Amino acid sequence: MMRSMGNHKLISKVRSRLENSRIAAAIPLLVLTLVFGLGLAIRLYDLTDPPLDFHPTRQLRSALIARAVYYRLLPDIDLQLRQQAINLGTLEIYEPPILENIVGLTYLVVGGEYVWLGRVYNAVFWMIGGLALYAIGRRLVQSRYAIVLGLALYFFLPFGVIASRSFQPEPWMVMWILLALYALLRWREKLDWKWAVLAGASGGMALLVKGVAGFFVAPMLGAVALTAKPLMRFIRDPKSWLVAGLTILPALVYFLVNRERSSEFLSFWSGDLYRMVFTTSFYTRWLAMVKGLMSLSTFMAAILGILVSERSTRPLLAGAWIGYGLYGVVFPYQYITHEYYHLPLVALVALGVLPVLQALLNLLRTQSWVWKLLALGVFLFASAYSLWVARSILYAADHRNDVVSWQRVGNDLPANSRFVALTGDYGMRLRYYGWRIPSAYWPSSVDLSLFTLAGRDEMDFPSYFEQTTRTMDYFLVTALGEFDAQPELKQHLTQNYPLYLEGSGYFIYDLNHPISN
Repeated sequence: MMRSMGNHKLISKVRSRLENSRIAAAIPLLVLTLVFGLGLAIRLYDLTDPPLDFHPTRQLRSALIARAVYYRLLPDIDLQLRQQAINLGTLEIYEPPILENIVGLTYLVVGGEYVWLGRVYNAVFWMIGGLALYAIGRRLVQSRYAIVLGLALYFFLPFGVIASRSFQPEPWMVMWILLALYALLRWREKLDWKWAVLAGASGGMALLVKGVAGFFVAPMLGAVALTAKPLMRFIRDPKSWLVAGLTILPALVYFLVNRERSSEFLSFWSGDLYRMVFTTSFYTRWLAMVKGLMSLSTFMAAILGILVSERSTRPLLAGAWIGYGLYGVVFPYQYITHEYYHLPLVALVALGVLPVLQALLNLLRTQSWVWKLLALGVFLFASAYSLWVARSILYAADHRNDVVSWQRVGNDLPANSRFVALTGDYGMRLRYYGWRIPSAYWPSSVDLSLFTLAGRDEMDFPSYFEQTTRTMDYFLVTALGEFDAQPELKQHLTQNYPLYLEGSGYFIYDLNHPISN
């Protein structure tokens, strides 16, 4: 009887331990699910607000291309309207408009032009990138809680929230970079054909979506090669050539076909502005940009994460950081003026801090429950605060009235007229909402400074004005701050040309009927 009771107690004790272990194992999964859910929810918040909240020039460019795809395929539509939409969406080639085509086809499926679908797609892509980051983290650190904290940074950083849901190819590119990194890790482990194909295909997609992904994928691929043992056997392996070929070939073919536009882009943004790299102001502004996107302490902790990471993964992390640095050196002007050029940094920092978080959690294990509870409170507060800041930014920005204003500008410009425009976003708002394309653009003060920085000759105002307006009917001004910043232009227009129409936030000058002096 006593033995039976003892066995019963032992069974109960074992069962209790099993249940506790199951609960303990389920907690990271529940927390992980919550992090992913909140990460998706914040990106879908205020979903239908027009895409003017973050770099509208870039977002409206994608929106115009998607609309052109939709109108081109839409049956039973006025042919003139279709051609107008196609003309508006015919823009310079920067990269293959894959995402824009997907969104345009989705318009056709759902039966309407809902520009916020671009946000939905990129939000989902960012989630997939998070799954890849989790899988990578499992190979970098042992603690799942460290990975969860890294994912919280990836999902909740306010800059990451705003930029990763914008309608442009960068969020999708980051997803492919993370998938490529995971596939490279698995291929290095197994060196089989399956992971060779997946590594090459995901790297190739990253470069095809946006060629600058090569700054990250190429160093990571190089790190795998340099750490292979023996190196020569790795180089002779046909699987290595398959990975390299699949990574390079798709983007290479595309950019060779569009060689002229690609060379023009590189010639101006890299060739003409390379002098910036040799100035101290460039690096101070770079750090100022990073500080504005995240704290410098987080940035530095992520770099230090390379030093405390496992020896086997250290070259891959170092390669990605080297790529980030090269990216800035090749495109110096964009790195200090365009936040979205730093979007891969969000994923890179989230990965970099994992070894640091692992070391911190190992230290906390030796502390009393009071310190553990305090650390938990700090992490929860940081996550909640980041989410609140991101939500506040999205809530404060309401651009619905802007749409009506730009539609009015488009309607007020006489049909079939030729006009010069001094306007923001390179006329993208006028294109998308006003359905009008300026015949010529008057440069902003920023453009003029950029030309000077690139070593171009300063503008001779009288000859430039006469040359630009020679065949034009009207001069549209919507950037009133720019109008005030260029007093010579403002004085010349107001004294020599009548005001055809003044609206809320814009002027239209009649160039056909100059004022007699």
